[in-house]
Amino acid sequence: MLKQRMPVEQAIAAIEESGAPMVSIAGGEPLMHPQIEVIVSELIKRKKYVFLCTNALLLPKKLDKFTPSRYFAFAVHIDGLQERHDESVCKEGVFDEAVAAVKECQRRGFRVTTNTTFFTTDSPQNVIDVLSYLNDDLKVDQMMISPAYAYEKAPDQEHFLGVTETRELFRKAFADGKQASAGA
Repeated sequence: MLKQRMPVEQAIAAIEESGAPMVSIAGGEPLMHPQIEVIVSELIKRKKYVFLCTNALLLPKKLDKFTPSRYFAFAVHIDGLQERHDESVCKEGVFDEAVAAVKECQRRGFRVTTNTTFFTTDSPQNVIDVLSYLNDDLKVDQMMISPAYAYEKAPDQEHFLGVTETRELFRKAFADGKQASAGA
């Protein structure tokens, strides 16, 4: 079954109507949209900050369609280090592909942010290790982190963090005052 894709004009009109200065293009894999580069280009022309969320698997095929801009960043999902990330997406080797795509984006002058979700299975040390890797080794421009939140259709309902668990995880991860500095 083919999903309906929002036409370029409709996407741009919705952003214009909202008046938002920043746009996060998410939902499945936006790089699958046949005109995603046109949407991004039109938003950049309007000086909207655009964060294109991706798992990075299609980036090698699509990267030539984009131009670096201070108004544009790829937001790559990195859900843990290699073993944890590959496990979370149920496919071996995906972490390495995402890291290679991040490095290629950086080499070409693109801004790269990451989006990482933490679950009940993550320890404070996992949080520290992932953020240290993203900051110190990958040297991404910014990092977004969030607790996994429950939603009705999720196949795994038992590993979502509640408010108390979230506060405890991040409190312990940042207890010594060390914070990742990307984007700071």
